[in-house]
Amino acid sequence: MTTKYCKTALTIGLICLPLLPNVSQAEVTPDQFNLLMVAAEKDGGKDFATLVELLVAANPGDEEEIRRVAAQVMPEPVPEPEPAPTTPAPLPVEGTIFSDSGAQKLSKLFLPGWDKEIELNGLFTTGNTKQKSFGAATKFHRESGPYEQTVATYFDYNTSNSVTNKRRYGLSFKNDYSVSDISYVTGFASFEGDSFGAFNKRLTINAGYGLRVFDNDKFKWNVEGGPAMLMTKPLATGDYETDITAYASSLFSWNINDRSDFENETKVFVGSVVVIENKTDYTLKVSGALSGKLSFDVLYNRDAPLDRKKTDTITRIGVLYDF
Repeated sequence: MTTKYCKTALTIGLICLPLLPNVSQAEVTPDQFNLLMVAAEKDGGKDFATLVELLVAANPGDEEEIRRVAAQVMPEPVPEPEPAPTTPAPLPVEGTIFSDSGAQKLSKLFLPGWDKEIELNGLFTTGNTKQKSFGAATKFHRESGPYEQTVATYFDYNTSNSVTNKRRYGLSFKNDYSVSDISYVTGFASFEGDSFGAFNKRLTINAGYGLRVFDNDKFKWNVEGGPAMLMTKPLATGDYETDITAYASSLFSWNINDRSDFENETKVFVGSVVVIENKTDYTLKVSGALSGKLSFDVLYNRDAPLDRKKTDTITRIGVLYDF
């Protein structure tokens, strides 16, 4: 009887043997194997992959065997460990004045306390049309106590087939004094020259009251209004014409993200003359202190000379250095 039962048990064992996991524990200890079995059964095996990686980290020499046994205990794929993050190669600007650290060092040497921008753009063509176009602009800005000051310059020059058809330049200064957190008084003065535009030279002076409609990390919107004086020389020859007008302006800026900004400024002068200026800028940081800048300007002068167009537009694509 006993012999019969032993033969029966042996036969069942031989039949079921292929159905059992082919687990080799040659290099996996019983304790490790038991941990794998428990982890596979507990909570649907959600911590199984983590345990496998811990065992591999503790026994790097047995990684192959541990993963083979783990695959048999829990047939679902065991994710491979994520590769260690690699340090990106330094950008070409690192260590130069075009890097963030280099720009900060330069800023401390040149006009410390001011935020400074230099913009350059150019276009050169040959062949049927020989064209040379060059533009430059600077902007200096600082906040000191209740004062906020901005100094800006620009220069645009263009020749086509050796004939000059654009020569513009300008200098401006703006000074704001905060009255409260949301309001300020402002003064502005600028001088502009344009040999081929709606006027030859113009001096603009205005003063007014400003309101900060929005002023946060994402959006800023200032509106202003007050009296203004425009002294305009319509043509290269002749005298300056003085006009007293009212002016209104809007300055809106949007910090889209850490790399890009949008800004729009509109000025309207209304009186015996009508002048409208609109400037739109989009800036995208490229690397370090360098950014690409796309700008579009619209200049309207209702009282332009008869041989000049009333509206001028200027599109620029350039490189901006911020320090």
